[in-house]
Amino acid sequence: MAKGLTEKQRKILEYIIDFQKDNGFPPTIRELGDAFQIGSLRGVTVHLDALVRKQYMTRERTSRSIRVTAPDPRDPSGARKTESAIRLPLVRSLGAGETVIDKIAIEGQVERHISIPEEIAAPATENGFVIRVGASGVHNEPILPGDLLIVRPQRSANAGELVVMLSHGDMVASRADGQETPDGALPGEGEIIGRVVGLVRRY
Repeated sequence: MAKGLTEKQRKILEYIIDFQKDNGFPPTIRELGDAFQIGSLRGVTVHLDALVRKQYMTRERTSRSIRVTAPDPRDPSGARKTESAIRLPLVRSLGAGETVIDKIAIEGQVERHISIPEEIAAPATENGFVIRVGASGVHNEPILPGDLLIVRPQRSANAGELVVMLSHGDMVASRADGQETPDGALPGEGEIIGRVVGLVRRY
């Protein structure tokens, strides 16, 4: 048994590790409750809080924010946990009038899924996606053709944030100027569909 853990805490920790490997993101409290037949959310958080106190994981007060920071207790070597990855869809294009989430559900719009280090991808949440920068790059930004932008879906942004907009069916990255309308549109430019939270570049 992992040092300092009860049998239930160890099983929950192992379940979280396996769930992360299989899905690319951690389970929710409700999913943990269902897996271990714990009837209340509080019953789950008691175990999670204990794992946090014992420094096996961290978590925020948001969905799927669990992050395991200790070795897998089943690893006899006791090696530190390697950085986990989150699998996000690389989206080719979006059609006018269709939301990011709706289009990602259509496999024809997803080129493939990419494993992104959790440290980079975590801000994108489990609904995040990736786009590839086109041949013209991004105007006035040190972003090159072929770079992969990790995007968190959202409909508005603060002035100066790098966002992805849907304009005439194309996805375009640009700095928000803070003048968007209530529906998330930037005058003369397009509709905000997400904020860029990371970049992956191949040299």
